[in-house]
Amino acid sequence: MVHYDNLGGDFMVTVQDIATPRLQNYLEFMRDPIAFFTRVQPIGDVISLKTGISPTFVVNSPEAIREILIRQDQSFIKGRTTTVLQRTVGKGLLTTEGERHATQRKYIQPAFYKDALERYAHAIIDETEKLGERLEHEQEVDMHTVMMRLTLSIITRTMFSTNVSEEEKELADAVTTTIEQSVKILFSPVMIPASVPTKANLKHKEAIQTLEAMIEEVLMAAKDHPEWFEDSLLGMMMAVTDENGNRLRDREVRDQMMTMLLAGHETTANLLGWLFAEIARHPEVERRLIDELETAELRGNPFNWMRELPYTQQIIDEGLRLYPPAWLIYRELDEPVEMFGRSFKEGSTFMICPYAVHRNEEVFPNPSAFDPDRFAAGNKYAPFSYIPFGGGSRSCIGSRFAMLEATLILTVLYKKFLFHNVRLQAPVPEPLISLRIKDGWPMKVEKRG
Repeated sequence: MVHYDNLGGDFMVTVQDIATPRLQNYLEFMRDPIAFFTRVQPIGDVISLKTGISPTFVVNSPEAIREILIRQDQSFIKGRTTTVLQRTVGKGLLTTEGERHATQRKYIQPAFYKDALERYAHAIIDETEKLGERLEHEQEVDMHTVMMRLTLSIITRTMFSTNVSEEEKELADAVTTTIEQSVKILFSPVMIPASVPTKANLKHKEAIQTLEAMIEEVLMAAKDHPEWFEDSLLGMMMAVTDENGNRLRDREVRDQMMTMLLAGHETTANLLGWLFAEIARHPEVERRLIDELETAELRGNPFNWMRELPYTQQIIDEGLRLYPPAWLIYRELDEPVEMFGRSFKEGSTFMICPYAVHRNEEVFPNPSAFDPDRFAAGNKYAPFSYIPFGGGSRSCIGSRFAMLEATLILTVLYKKFLFHNVRLQAPVPEPLISLRIKDGWPMKVEKRG
């Protein structure tokens, strides 16, 4: 797919038209976007979908992805995804562009530094152990629901210093509703304004109000007792000042909290759902995981456990390859650009599907197999052939937090339990804002001896 030019020493990226008719492509994409991107992945580096007025392209090759996410980054915006997500999260880190995005990233970044992650590690262990106590009384659970609630309790505790155990189900349901409604809008050919009182819009609005009520309560507490929140992202945001000494407006703090609620917990919950399902489908992987957990000392700050658990992290890396939560990266040109040996006009849309890119046979032989040994020490992959956290200025700010969280959750739960799939068939992906297992995933819980 990526052709090396021996004379110039550079990669050449080719752009070619898709052979199938436009209507067929559109219907296939709407019916099953994952299947569509997987089908077109081997066709070429960059594929024109021949969409006429608004040119749309699918980007497959690592070099083309690098060009868009790194070299030409300043010429792109997130476009339609921003418009849709702003209905829920407002103007937070996920939806701002340019200088404003860079400023927001700068004041949020310290919440993911090593000293902060060391504090969060204790909270992750504590919340997971509470779940473990509840699982001792369960025989079968829906793993998606269980992980959604666990990661919600972790994100609110670490980022907002808040315990939401009493409202956990209500808040998790509200997050699910906002995600499901957002993806319907994102893929709809007609975007109905949020102000129109359709059944879907009213349902979406009610879910947002549920989340905002919790955020409003936490914000008021943070103003009255700032000392309670000093070590959290919320505390950091409350202390931020601009060059004139002005603090962040409540609205901006609210938008960042909404962003963290949606982007910071649902993605990890979905990844974990896939991991539990795949570990149960692969007894050898499960055995090696248990062996590692049994032989590791796991003392001191749980953040430092990571270095003792390389195979656990290989499992997570392989889960991120096969089932990247951020399964679609969407970019729109904000100005005309020359790249790949041709001109692209303003408004041109480029879609990068990590789910499909990670199934490139030339990079990952037998790509549909779940094989954590792909990520054993010493194995290297070309830059941008593996992009579970995106790349460039908009790469996931919480990637280290996500890896820490997933590692510690697997560690705590597999030291106490084994999990068995109830369904015989393989789980089916449901591509929403994040990549979920369709129709949940029931699992039997077995206490280890």
